[in-house]
Amino acid sequence: MTMDAATIVTRQIAEQIRDIHPGPPLDAGWLDPRLGALLLLALLLVLLGAFAWLGHRIWLYWCWRQATGVPPAGDQRLWFVGLHERLRQEGLRRWPISRTLQGADWLAWLDSQGPTDFLRWQHQWDEWLYGGRSPSQSQCLAIHADYLRLGRQLLLGRCYLQGGAG
Repeated sequence: MTMDAATIVTRQIAEQIRDIHPGPPLDAGWLDPRLGALLLLALLLVLLGAFAWLGHRIWLYWCWRQATGVPPAGDQRLWFVGLHERLRQEGLRRWPISRTLQGADWLAWLDSQGPTDFLRWQHQWDEWLYGGRSPSQSQCLAIHADYLRLGRQLLLGRCYLQGGAG
């Protein structure tokens, strides 16, 4: 084939395809702007809902912490009775089955609800609650730490807030 023959064939092919025009570029305008705005709005609403849910859970945990503050250096027995009542009320509100549990069974059941160790106090718990004895400051701090861990487990679902007693 000579150069002239190749040129003739090329011209014939060019004449056959001259009516074919490429469409719009694929990267420009593949998504309708209205649909893109709708998808962005849906994403923002989902994120807003997630933030609102998380904020509500954190607020509930803050209320949990404020309901029974750090044990005072003075009257630990009064603080302990208040903490016991708070745990009892929360247990009855969340789990009606806990109504029938008393003493060591109730403490073991509380431990099963979260990463706590209330059961280690089973021998002193009734004495502190009904007897004339008071827990020491270090015992109160350990019980308070378990109370906070239980609140994190119940209200946040996992122990997101690691560190110390608070």
